[in-house]
Amino acid sequence: GKRVIIKTIPSTIVYYKEGKIKDFSEIFNFVLKAGEECKSLNPNLKCAKPDYCYITYLDGEYRENDITIRYSEAVEEIGNSNENIKFSYEKEIKVASLYHKGSHSSLRDSYLTLLKFIEDGGYEINGFILEFYIYGCWNKENEEEYLTKIEVPIK
Repeated sequence: GKRVIIKTIPSTIVYYKEGKIKDFSEIFNFVLKAGEECKSLNPNLKCAKPDYCYITYLDGEYRENDITIRYSEAVEEIGNSNENIKFSYEKEIKVASLYHKGSHSSLRDSYLTLLKFIEDGGYEINGFILEFYIYGCWNKENEEEYLTKIEVPIK
């Protein structure tokens, strides 16, 4: 089955952009636009190494349409912001983490696995769920090869 692990994500500086998308197919474009906008405001800003970026769902529930998201990417320092691009200092968090292989349409199953693990372990959810897209439409043609990491902050 799927293996859930518990780990700590160190504190980091991120830039982020929030917005509403119609559905999952718009995520990649949203991410690209955020990156371009941040770069034009901050031509010399360097991304953290290794790359660290993720999507947070802000609706507080699982939705497949009209989704409010925040895209965050770790950077080396706080830069210039505008009404779309903001910076924040994210503190260290403990998460339950799971790799999901395959199409985004089956993500719900992985969420259920994670939530059951959290409940069975006596943990509480402590913040918004994070999704990291490792393989997706931009580097894999076949949905079966998509790889998404889901991390749920816990306490």
